[in-house]
Amino acid sequence: MALVISKGVSSSPFTHQPKNFDVFLSFRGEDTRYGFISHLYEALHLRGIHTFIDDNLQRGEKISTELLKTIENSTISIIVLSENYASSTWCLDELAKIVECEKNGQLVRPIFYNVDPSDVRNQNGKFGKALAKYEKNIKHSKEVQRWRNALQEAANISGWHYKHSGSESKFIQGIVEEISNSKLNRKPLSIARYPVGINDRVKTILSDIESNDAHMIGIYGPGGIGKTTIAKAIFNRICHHFDGFCYLENFREKSGTNNGVIELQETLLFEILRDRNLKVGNKSRGVNMIMERLSFKRILLVLDDVDKWVQIENLLGGCDWFASGSKIIITTRDKHLGATLGKCFSTYEVKALDQDEALELFSMHAFQSNKPKKDYLELANQVIQYTKGLPLALAIMGADLCGRSKPEWKSAIDKYEKIPNKEIQKVLEISYEGLDEAEQDIFLDIACFFKGFHKKYVMDVLDSCDLHPIYGIQKLIDMCLITVDQYDKLSMHDLLQQMGKDIVRRESPQLPGERSRLWHYEDVLDVLTENTGSKKVRGIMICSAKPSKIQLEPKCLEKMKNLKFLIASNVEICANLDNIPNGLRVLDWRGFPLSSLPSNFHPQKLTVLNMPESRVILYKLLERIQCKSLVYMNFQSCQCIRELPDLSIATPNIKQLNLRECMKLVKVHDSNGCLDKLESWDLTGCIELQILPSCIKMKSLKFLILYECNRFERFPDIPQEMENLKFLSLAYTAIRELPSSFGNLIGLERLDIGSYFYSCHLPSSIYKLQYLRKLILHGNVQFAKDVEIGRQALCNSYGGFSKYVFQMLNLVKNLTSCFQLSKKCLLSGSENLNIRDSIMRFNGLDFLLIEDSMFLKKIPKLPESIRSVYVSNCISLNSKSLRKLFLQFGRNLELSPNMKCSGVKGNAFVDSHSHQIDYSSQLSLSKFFLIEEELRSNLDVYLIDFGERYNIIVPEKKIPKWFNHQSIESSISFWVGPEFPTFAFCIAFHLVPLKDSYANNDKCSSLRDDIISWVCVVNISINGHMQPFMRQPIFQGLKCDHLWFYGVPQSQLQQKFGDLLQGDQNHVEVSCKISHWTSEFGKFAPVIARMGAHVECTCPPQNVGDNSELTPLLPSFSTSNGLRRRRTSTSYNH
Repeated sequence: MALVISKGVSSSPFTHQPKNFDVFLSFRGEDTRYGFISHLYEALHLRGIHTFIDDNLQRGEKISTELLKTIENSTISIIVLSENYASSTWCLDELAKIVECEKNGQLVRPIFYNVDPSDVRNQNGKFGKALAKYEKNIKHSKEVQRWRNALQEAANISGWHYKHSGSESKFIQGIVEEISNSKLNRKPLSIARYPVGINDRVKTILSDIESNDAHMIGIYGPGGIGKTTIAKAIFNRICHHFDGFCYLENFREKSGTNNGVIELQETLLFEILRDRNLKVGNKSRGVNMIMERLSFKRILLVLDDVDKWVQIENLLGGCDWFASGSKIIITTRDKHLGATLGKCFSTYEVKALDQDEALELFSMHAFQSNKPKKDYLELANQVIQYTKGLPLALAIMGADLCGRSKPEWKSAIDKYEKIPNKEIQKVLEISYEGLDEAEQDIFLDIACFFKGFHKKYVMDVLDSCDLHPIYGIQKLIDMCLITVDQYDKLSMHDLLQQMGKDIVRRESPQLPGERSRLWHYEDVLDVLTENTGSKKVRGIMICSAKPSKIQLEPKCLEKMKNLKFLIASNVEICANLDNIPNGLRVLDWRGFPLSSLPSNFHPQKLTVLNMPESRVILYKLLERIQCKSLVYMNFQSCQCIRELPDLSIATPNIKQLNLRECMKLVKVHDSNGCLDKLESWDLTGCIELQILPSCIKMKSLKFLILYECNRFERFPDIPQEMENLKFLSLAYTAIRELPSSFGNLIGLERLDIGSYFYSCHLPSSIYKLQYLRKLILHGNVQFAKDVEIGRQALCNSYGGFSKYVFQMLNLVKNLTSCFQLSKKCLLSGSENLNIRDSIMRFNGLDFLLIEDSMFLKKIPKLPESIRSVYVSNCISLNSKSLRKLFLQFGRNLELSPNMKCSGVKGNAFVDSHSHQIDYSSQLSLSKFFLIEEELRSNLDVYLIDFGERYNIIVPEKKIPKWFNHQSIESSISFWVGPEFPTFAFCIAFHLVPLKDSYANNDKCSSLRDDIISWVCVVNISINGHMQPFMRQPIFQGLKCDHLWFYGVPQSQLQQKFGDLLQGDQNHVEVSCKISHWTSEFGKFAPVIARMGAHVECTCPPQNVGDNSELTPLLPSFSTSNGLRRRRTSTSYNH
């Protein structure tokens, strides 16, 4: 039996699966067990190096399979070659396996313990005698040459040579130091962009740490003073001196919930023990596990941004159980926190930068130099005086003044001089105070109500308040007070948002009703129930964490004459509210309980009217509202709306109209076809809709979505050219023919059209759409034939389009002219369906999308322009066709199919593996759709060009073997050189039954009787630094196992990740997780079955084998249709 020795842990048989170890020790017990080996193990253990030692094993004729796997799964193997080592066949078998692993990339180091390396190499002395004896034994004669080779190779590896004359203790410490450095060579934490003044402060704290026996060190100071930067720098300097170390950032934010605390506990355990399998379950168990597992280790732990002792208690249970020499560093804004931690706590106050340091830091931000321009020196020195050395203020002001003229500098500095700079909040408010009144209102409105909203929406709202947001929001961005993310949403640092809210709170600390803005649920509830509001209140947001009923007086808003924003969610107000202020700009009330608004409500400047999931009757509401300022209306899922009345009089300037899933809506008033300002009109899922305006003349319209309006048959005439309409979705409507005027949509870039229930005939005028880039066809869509412009035929008998048609087209789905149909018209039910080779004529095609074509057998060679192929639930595709498709994409990425690497493990190609379903990420259909909407961000995502990235989604279960790294886990790792090579990964998603009773649905060549959708998170870790690899992809409406191929060219990878590469050897790990999933019928769940990567790596070479055919499809199950299941064509984000 094998035993892992750990101080304080009793011996127990090794009966479970072998774990990963940092070091495997191979030695001859009778020579070294109770002396050298025990001392070496203890030294490794104290340094936190997880070491395997086969103590008191029952020796048999053959080395155990478990022990061989343990050798494979160890990072380093140390061979202690003593004089009697070769007298054990067990040791020689271990040695042969270790030498084999060394060829596969494992670090192997021999220790020549009182033996000469030449005796081992040449098998002299006792080594030679032992081998000669084995040669005479029939049982061992065949193994002797393998053992001889292993001894010779081991002797040629650089190692350590110990002789009795030296100090064994120093010898062991040298070994441990070298092993420790090789194991703990991780990328340091990233610190400030310009770490001015950090070094001296770090030295001061380090000297205090070395001279002080206290377990805990508190680094405190005001926000923005540099506490986090200093803590990271200290961590980088000293972490390698401890058995284990962990840095937990954003501690206050993450420790606010039970799940957050559990995540922190698991992170701590993993960072110290490096065991990914440790799960704590709940907080209390996590505390006990941390104490039990870490109490004997000398660790370094940094908790960044702590503001309450209970946060530490929830994580650790206390701080008095750590092993001697451990250090816990805390950053906090609260100096008093140290008093609650007792005598074991020492503190360090972070001082502001001195004159020279402040000038250097400010110059780096304002001038991108370590000193200011000569003619700006006097002005720069004035700024230094005003900021009092606060790094955050220096950075904000430097960025604000960068590139500005001297008069602007003088004006800004003149403003700064009037602001006192003594306390934390006042320093943070310097930039805020530099804003004029309108800009301050913008900042506070965003901090209290609109953080995370789209920039355009917020600008329209604030423009209605006469705040001039086009200039004002840009000013806030320039001053680093807010940012705009990749989805064009407004954001700001938590500290700055906290500052803004505290400014509002200080307006009236004791009387919330006298403040300008109310967002805290208890404050709002108090003001409304006690009717203590005032004309000072500008905005109210009442959002409950859980559904709540509130009983209010009808006149609770009467005193709030200047109310601009009323936002309510997750609350049911049991009252008929009277006296809603007429000056309201935003009325956002999910689940509004009434059919209309109060009769005395006459808004003149209302900009936003959002009432999703409400009982509102629209014609009644619009009878009371005649509001030319109204820009946004959202009545999603309002089931009392049967007709959309005339908006041209009531709301002529509407820009965004959301009527999604108004399932009782039948008719839209004819005059609404002439709304000049309307930009976005979403009618998705209005399943009873039959009548739209007879014609559409909307010069501003950009998005029109009629997706799944199942009963809608007649598309309006387009009497004049509309150049702004970019995206039109007519998918799954009852439209069978489009008007000839359809060609007037001259700016159209994306068209989704067709249904599996009706044939749709397109007019010849569709060929006028020369800006069409994405054409997604569902079912049988017929193009006009034999149409000419001059002498050039545009479409000839379904043989393909001419080069003069759709010149910008780069995406197509189910292109009818490229299919052969034998008997039936509908693609979803066609037999012997194949794509014609004429698809090659689409030399601009980059996206091919086909779904639910059960009889599609072959995909021919596609144009060189192809970037993405999404073929879902097409279970008849043959393996040869799929193999050619993968190889074509590999060639496009210039990947060699014959590249070999040791990253492929022997068990990477097994056909069966048990994968656990992550039930914690399961969502209901409705909640999944909310996640989907959030990820889509806005309708512009449907028009985005994602650049040169390669995707394949096909029904298949096995990854091609030319992927030179494969794993049956959800992550894969490899080594690359100083530059990031071209890289592609492949993931096999399997659908597994949620109950045994569903397993019989898993039959070959059929679809599972369920519809599964999921969202993935793909991360990349380079030298220990993890970050998102891509936007979260959505896989929707899948009914069988699928493979996902994703590749990115070298130039893009180098640009995005090149700064994380260090030296000639860089460790890369790519991981994938299903973050959210839903099952329509609750029968199956998605799992990641295996993962592959193809990359030109720097791992040692190994023969991977020849290319092989892809395996047949996994068993599947019967189909089922439903709302929004077919949105696959828009579900995958590149």
